[in-house]
Amino acid sequence: MFTQQKKTTSIKRKMLSVVLFPIVLLGAMIVIFGILLLYRSYTESIQEELASATSVLLNCLDLTVEGDYSYENDMLFKGALNLTDSIVLSRIKDNSQIDTTIFWQDTRVLTTIKDENGISAAGTKASESVVNAVLQNGNNYYSNRLDINGVAYIGYYMPLKNSDQSIVGMVFAGKKSELVYDKVFSILLWFAIFSLIAIVIAFRLSRLFSNQMVFDINIINGFLKTISEGDLTATLDDRIVVRKDELGAIGLHATKMQDNLRKLIGTDPLTSLFNRRSCNNKLRALEQDKEEFCIVMCDIDWFKKINDTYGHDAGDYVLVTISQIFQENIKDCGFASRWGGEEFLLVYGLGLQDTRAKVEQLQNTIREFNFQYQDKSFRVTMTFGIEGDHTGSSYEERIKEADNKLYVGKNDGRNQIVC
Repeated sequence: MFTQQKKTTSIKRKMLSVVLFPIVLLGAMIVIFGILLLYRSYTESIQEELASATSVLLNCLDLTVEGDYSYENDMLFKGALNLTDSIVLSRIKDNSQIDTTIFWQDTRVLTTIKDENGISAAGTKASESVVNAVLQNGNNYYSNRLDINGVAYIGYYMPLKNSDQSIVGMVFAGKKSELVYDKVFSILLWFAIFSLIAIVIAFRLSRLFSNQMVFDINIINGFLKTISEGDLTATLDDRIVVRKDELGAIGLHATKMQDNLRKLIGTDPLTSLFNRRSCNNKLRALEQDKEEFCIVMCDIDWFKKINDTYGHDAGDYVLVTISQIFQENIKDCGFASRWGGEEFLLVYGLGLQDTRAKVEQLQNTIREFNFQYQDKSFRVTMTFGIEGDHTGSSYEERIKEADNKLYVGKNDGRNQIVC
């Protein structure tokens, strides 16, 4: 079985580039767009979380006590309730890591924000952009680039209003940027790792697939190379032929081509019997294997007369019909070949006595056969020369002896067997 493989071929590199480039490109696009989408989705969820925390703080203050907000003696009141010592802000931070702040006008009066030294940001001012958006225009305000007391924040602001809808301050909820981005980075890192693992798996699977395909292509290539060099005995791996794709079809066509070449090179195109070349090869093999066989040379009697009387097409019809009779007679014990013109060589893997019996049967079948070509009917006879299995004689010598006996029969009146 032919299993040659070339380890490195140009088609392998081309297939790898064709298969792997789209995978790498698609994987890179998935990673990039996936990261962008995840980042956007997470930042939007942070904005919603901070907006929700701000609303919760406002609702909590409104539900705690009735009355308007006021600021007296560095203390913030809602109605008669002093909010300065409220623990609501600290509870929110403990549960969610969200810093909250209540402003009176633009100044932080209650806040959980502290600098790196632990000093509270109370008393510090809001930025001008925040003041303009919230205090002056009454809008909510969100930013992911806040600098509060030297610390980067992502935050959300809402106006603080009294019952007459006058804006007296602001409420803020925010997270330190490093906490948010650490979380984002962690999510994106896991996504990138998963994507890279998927790309590597796809890469390896594609490489295995392309390697297997190139391996099979090389098998077919080697098979065709062997045939092109004249060796028609090569066999193609059955795994190729049963493939349900184009390579399987190519393999099937290659084996059919091999069979047709064998017939073209090894058989006579008219009679489909072995030609002289392949007959010699088969005899040589039998001789090397020391097999028992007898050689029969035979010739159609008065064949030229058949051609002259009925035409060459009728002669071809006789050759084909007799060849079919040969095949039927010898199919279980030997083979037949067209030696040239109307002369044939038959090889029986039998002893001399059994061979003669088969030839007698063959002679009678041909002699009694009614050949009919178009509107003409005629009979044909043959002369046979049989050479037995003589130890020490080459098959060429035995062919010569069988041929000599054939001519003895032809000179002695034809339509006979000389043994």
